Amino acid sequence: MTTDASSASSRFLRGAAQTFAAPLGALGSISTVAMMIVTTIDVVSRNLSGSSVPGLIELSGTLLIATVFLGLSYAGAANAHVSVDLVTSRFPVSVSRRLAGLMWLLGSAMTVWFIYATAVRALASFQMREIATGLVDWPLWPARWLVVIGFVAFLVIALVNSFLGLRGEPLLGEDDEDDDSEHPSPSEAPPSTTPAPAFRAAPHGTEETS
Repeated sequence: MTTDASSASSRFLRGAAQTFAAPLGALGSISTVAMMIVTTIDVVSRNLSGSSVPGLIELSGTLLIATVFLGLSYAGAANAHVSVDLVTSRFPVSVSRRLAGLMWLLGSAMTVWFIYATAVRALASFQMREIATGLVDWPLWPARWLVVIGFVAFLVIALVNSFLGLRGEPLLGEDDEDDDSEHPSPSEAPPSTTPAPAFRAAPHGTEETS
């Protein structure tokens, strides 16, 4: 009964985390496409008229922030963040997963500090209505709140991965990956036991027919 409840809670957390991260990942992808379009328009304008379109440079900076920070949680849910498993790959799967869970827990603690620092800065920026002066006066406080939102979403994913990893379960994005112990790689496959065909030399002066 306890095992069933534990599996149900893990399934719920996986589904909730991926449902939570997917829209943010989609917004990050849309921001990437929009940034490409804005940059292209700005380049074309520079080549044709010799000047930039007012506001496009500032807009591309905000879109870049949205691309990076809104995509953090989705990358965590899809197991797409850069990782080095040179050491942990030599451990049993259960041990490496628990080590990964511990690392995610430490990352969660750091993310809490990131959230606090960026939220304080975003609040101050909002209160003073911080702007960047260029071809146009561009407000900076919305982009600062995007950073906070991105870190909060990433914290949710980090806590879920910490929970799963410390229990020895696959992390988010690893659901379809099989354990090495269950499916050995081709280099570790047992040697073939099929006997080699025997060849008999034909007597001198005769032809061997099939």
